Amino acid sequence: MAGQSSAESTLLRGTAVFAAGVTVVLYLFGLVLVGVALSEAGSGADSTPPHQCRDTGDRPQNVQVDARQVQFLPLRVLCRTPDGREFTSGAVPSWLNPAFAVSFAATVALAAAAFVQADRRAAARQASARS
Repeated sequence: MAGQSSAESTLLRGTAVFAAGVTVVLYLFGLVLVGVALSEAGSGADSTPPHQCRDTGDRPQNVQVDARQVQFLPLRVLCRTPDGREFTSGAVPSWLNPAFAVSFAATVALAAAAFVQADRRAAARQASARS
């Protein structure tokens, strides 16, 4: 029984570490995409407004873009019009933020489960040592 509990604990910890790794990779991937979008917007004759703001499907018709803003949670690049309207550019794929949220939630849940299981194992060891 102790071997099975140990294997389950190891599996939980390993899965939590894997989920944390996926979370980090997804966020870094998003940061790279945002960085590329910002670097493209800063140079060249055809760089203003940024391509991501001009070529996105969310852009209102016949509107000029005068500014952009980066948000880090959720990861996105917002484009602003002179009248204050905002829309999301196409720099970050639409699936990235939900995937990041799911992997982050899985990391938290698995880490919590691993801590609870480790606490239960320690309590069981302590109870068996007293007997």
